[in-house]
Amino acid sequence: MKAKWLNIGMGGLLAAGIAISTGSVVSDAMAAPPAKKEAPAAAFPPMTTRPITLSFPGIVFGMPPEKVASSIDTIIDNDYKPKYKEVSPGVNMRALDAEVAEKKAEFRRSRIDFGKLPTGVDASPLRGEYSYNNQESMMTLARNGENIEFFFIQNRLWKMIGEHHLSDTSSYGKDFQASVVKFSSINGVAGRLLQPDNTTRFAVEVDWKDANNHLRIIQRSDTWIGVALEDIGTWQALPSLRPNKPAADNGIDPTVAGALRKEEPPPGPPEKKPPPKKK
Repeated sequence: MKAKWLNIGMGGLLAAGIAISTGSVVSDAMAAPPAKKEAPAAAFPPMTTRPITLSFPGIVFGMPPEKVASSIDTIIDNDYKPKYKEVSPGVNMRALDAEVAEKKAEFRRSRIDFGKLPTGVDASPLRGEYSYNNQESMMTLARNGENIEFFFIQNRLWKMIGEHHLSDTSSYGKDFQASVVKFSSINGVAGRLLQPDNTTRFAVEVDWKDANNHLRIIQRSDTWIGVALEDIGTWQALPSLRPNKPAADNGIDPTVAGALRKEEPPPGPPEKKPPPKKK
């Protein structure tokens, strides 16, 4: 099997010669039905027994968007090599050249900067993966029917999320629980189960860490998962890297709230109280 994007997935680890152990290390939280009252999650994710390695060719954490785009160009060129072998020089090859150029341009156009204005990403499963007005941005690569998102903070790559389809034939498992079991086996320890908090986490997650990386498996649906890999130093420093916090949301659009305030009548004079009765 070949890695689809990271050497942390089932395919990537098998391709690297690391076999899944026959005795599965099942996440305690996934192995049995949850109790009525759930115990609080551990303060930190468990440490894996093997290093988590990023093996997307030519891409390392800390890269600026321009260098990531250059590495993506090479990946796209390699993806199209089989097609070029089947095409003769002429019209069809020029059409293929144009397709490759468009694919590279598409990745560069995908950049979204999270400045002061809201974006459409807020309505996607990626909400909570970024903040506004803190020099953050995102780029997306569509590859092999799946998306890979690249997240930057202060112009440096710090997180990648691969969106993977689950099925009976998927190397990631047939469903979320099966995926957690496989990742727990590979990482050598049960992951930490995290419930949604509806602020920065909007789905069930299971996570692990090693000395350099933070790995999260995110439940997207019955048939999809997100696999997030983060630079652990950046992840731990997020509170200081995100000094600008979102305004308190009281459920009312600011424009509507302003209009309501304008329509409110000005307060009248203070009510006069009668003088006290003489004894």
